[in-house]
Order: sequence, then C-alpha cells, then structure tokens
Amino acid sequence: MTVQSNDYLNPGTPSPNDITVVLAALNEEEAIGEVIDKLREEGFENIIVIDGYSTDGTINIAVSKKVKVIQQHWEGKAGAIKTALDYVLTPYVVFMDADGTYSPSDIYKLLIHAKKYVEVIGKRDRDGISRLHKIGNSLINKLFSLVFSTDVGDVLSGMYLIKTDVARQFSLNSKSFEIEVEIASQALQRGKVTYVPIRYGKRKGRAKLSSYKDGLKILLYILKMAKDQNPVLFYSILVTSLVLPGSLLLGYTILEYMLHGIFHSGYALIAVTLILIGMQGLTTMGISSMIKRLEYSISKEKR
Repeated sequence: MTVQSNDYLNPGTPSPNDITVVLAALNEEEAIGEVIDKLREEGFENIIVIDGYSTDGTINIAVSKKVKVIQQHWEGKAGAIKTALDYVLTPYVVFMDADGTYSPSDIYKLLIHAKKYVEVIGKRDRDGISRLHKIGNSLINKLFSLVFSTDVGDVLSGMYLIKTDVARQFSLNSKSFEIEVEIASQALQRGKVTYVPIRYGKRKGRAKLSSYKDGLKILLYILKMAKDQNPVLFYSILVTSLVLPGSLLLGYTILEYMLHGIFHSGYALIAVTLILIGMQGLTTMGISSMIKRLEYSISKEKR
C-alpha cells in the first residue's frame, strides 16, 4: 500500500474515506477486476462501477468484488459521469478509466491538492501515449490553453478529482470523449484547476476512442466552447478571417480600376460582403464580451 503524504507537509489532506472512486465501464472484463483489487490495496473502499450495458463479463466481475454497480442512464461517457453523481456520498469524487491504464496509487497525488482546487487533473506520462495521440493531445491542450488562458496540463486525461458539490453544479451536455473538456471548462468557471504528473500504461481490452473521428469532435467542441467562454478570441479570429481577405480583394479591385480602367464588379461585391459580415462580427464580439463579463461577476458573487 502507498504511504500517504505526511500531514505536517500537507495539512488537511483528505483521507481515502473522503473520496468515491468512479469507474465508468463498458466491456472491460479484462481489466476491471484487477483495477478494483488495486484500489482496495491502496485503501480506497468507496468504489462505484457505472456500467454502460456491457455485453461481456464486466458486471459479473464487479459484483463478485462486492462493489456498488449501477447501470447508467443518458448516453456515452458523459452519461456515466452524470449517473455517478446521483450516488456519490463523499466530499470528493475521482473519475478513473476502468481499462487498467491508470495507477490507483496516483490518487494520493490528487488528494494532496484537493482542498485548494475544484479539480485536480492527472497529467499522463507521455511515454505511455502513442505518437499519433501525443500530437493530437498536444494540439488539443494548446487550443484549450489559448481559449481559457489556463494550462490544465492534460485536459483529456481519464483520471481527475473534483469536489462533489461543484461537480453537481455542472451542466453536462456532451455525449462522447469531449466530456473531460466540458468538465474542465466548467470547473474553471467555479474555481481553480491544477494538475499533477501520473503514470499511464497500456490499456487492456479493445480501445473505444477513434483517433481521427473523436479527435476532430473534441477540437470542434473546444471551438464551440471558445464562442461561449472566450468570445473575444473567437470573434477576433472570425473577423480577421473575413475582413482581411475582403480588404485584400477590395484593394485589388480598386487598383485594377485605377491602373487599367477595369472594374471587377463581382470581386467588389464579394469583398464588400466579407467586410460587412466581419464588421457585424465585431459588434457581436462586443455584446458577447459584455455578457460574459456579467456572467463572471455574478458567478464570483455566488462563490
């Protein structure tokens, strides 16, 4: 069993009894039994398995280990997380993939910082991630940091700790692997988020993440969040992408007319249209920015 942090170094660190470990599982018979055993070896007894209607032996194994097993409602991984929050009774909850890639002993690293942060994310060791996923994760993390002006380390990590009362305030609408992005973005609206280094191993069983399809969905979701959470950045990009080419095209049209007496009416119409749409984006950016500042002010007063 891992030795917990000395209390004189980290006073007030929650104990294993203060957290519930949630394992979202779908056809994880190859790993789930070992994961539960290792959690108990580390002193974590509050374990809930949220099953997504597995067709293998996942449920039987979890039941044999005498942990609480709940079959989820709603869809996908997000549905498993929302279902779990209906049953968690402890002040903190740790979400952890049930595929054997994460080490239960690393939960202690999350616990050390639980008092001061609304979410503590486990930043995975990059040695355990494939080259393709390293590139994708790096791109997604950089985009997330740009949108939210905060580095959360590894926004797609499948192991993270959240204060239960904060997690219940989330409005989770995603249905797939972008759920971690949604959780981190909403956690940042309610307090500080940090990360700690953790180990990451090879999964047992068949992978459910589609590198290209799910990666694109996550990127598009972050862009959607940018519009909602950082309208200045989003509309600045939109305005630039319209006004800049519109201005260049209009300049070319004017130059052609002045030098050669040729007026490209079609080019001129396109250019003016792009510029006008871009200017409307500036107005929308200003209004959205004011609304967002008002939301932040109200949120601060409630905390």
